[in-house]
Amino acid sequence: MLWCIMAYLIRIISYLCFLIAVQSEAKTKKTIVHSVSKQEMLLLRRVDQKYQKSHGIHLGFNKTIVSEMMGSRSESEGEIWLNKGKMRLEIHKPEASKIIAGKSYLWIESAPPKGFEEAKTQVMRASLNSKQAKSQGLLQLLTQGGVLKYFRVSGIQREKNKVTFFLQPDKQSVEFKRAQIQVVPSSKEISQLRYWDQMDNETVYVFNKSEFNKKLEKKLFDYKPPKDSELITY
Repeated sequence: MLWCIMAYLIRIISYLCFLIAVQSEAKTKKTIVHSVSKQEMLLLRRVDQKYQKSHGIHLGFNKTIVSEMMGSRSESEGEIWLNKGKMRLEIHKPEASKIIAGKSYLWIESAPPKGFEEAKTQVMRASLNSKQAKSQGLLQLLTQGGVLKYFRVSGIQREKNKVTFFLQPDKQSVEFKRAQIQVVPSSKEISQLRYWDQMDNETVYVFNKSEFNKKLEKKLFDYKPPKDSELITY
């Protein structure tokens, strides 16, 4: 008899826990809609214009890449400088690397991984019109005509202090399957950038620092491969 009562009480407690979990999920669930109001589109345009018109932008970020094919996940942190279509991106941790988009070429420099310090630094050079460059340059688009030049808005996700815009490529000039931009309405700044390539690999930038109209030296966007590096050209 005592065993039956205990089993009954356990079922009641389990049911109550289930109700609490459902209610908690309902409260934290984000609102996703496909229709975008004029006010929300105006917000995105103002954000877009802020990144286009600012002469020097400096961003600190945390980056996550999730590979669908390899089933892997990698995390890194670094900083980005943007100016009138030019870009310099540096990864500081866990391993150093650089991406520089200048006037004519995109350069990607990768230092040897830990344990292989005697190996050569690898440098890739690609034309800015190549697929390799277009697959790396979503951040560059922020100052090169703006996101709305290359993407259309298919929906939004509303949160308390942030709005996420779902983006679909509008032209064949970008090598992305889809993208999302999360903005803070009060500051008109991008807090998170997320995009997927044609292989469904996901890249996420979370910006922890944003500075605008900074004076940037021209040589910041110049690049010369290190001596004895291994150069790959596309």
